[in-house]
Amino acid sequence: MSYSCMRGAAVCLTTLLLSLAASFATAANYDEGIQGELSAIAASPTPWALNTGANVLTGSAGTDHAAGTVDYDLLALTVPAGHQLDSITILGYANQSAFGASFFALQAGSPWLDGFGWNISGFWLMGYAHVQSTYVGSDLLPRIHENAPPPEFTIPLSSGVYTMLIEDIDTPFNYSLQFNVSAVPEPSSLAITGVACAGLAAFRRR
Repeated sequence: MSYSCMRGAAVCLTTLLLSLAASFATAANYDEGIQGELSAIAASPTPWALNTGANVLTGSAGTDHAAGTVDYDLLALTVPAGHQLDSITILGYANQSAFGASFFALQAGSPWLDGFGWNISGFWLMGYAHVQSTYVGSDLLPRIHENAPPPEFTIPLSSGVYTMLIEDIDTPFNYSLQFNVSAVPEPSSLAITGVACAGLAAFRRR
């Protein structure tokens, strides 16, 4: 094997290993049972800085008419600079009603500018989704995108702050979401990786 091919293979392998290492990096998890209740105040959503990898949010929200309580969850997510939010996997969802569907909405920036419950105008929303138990295992971002007003946002979401509202006007529910964040490759790194991998592929063909 020539030196150039060996070097290309090494660069390609190194890039792959770095990518795998990034996906397994320690992420920031938030559990309402441990860190405390998420905010229900529009002016001050609970801040949550995401890290590279899988960031898991576990909580409960909704309306309990028997107890006379309403629980709105507001979260200000920060996708760090040089990173992107690739997906939001619905790990778990359990509604008190077998036919329940809860409301998950996304807004650019913080604080929360829209209303709650029946008083949501939708003017400030990037999009929203009604989540059911059958959605467990799927990606929430495309579902929110389906109800995005123009101009529609793009997936993955770029770095910045996004506020998420989680609520149900009828019943209480539990949920678990996994926010998957990755580093955005530098253009120069992509070019080097492409050349190295192309060289390795050409050597293998020979």
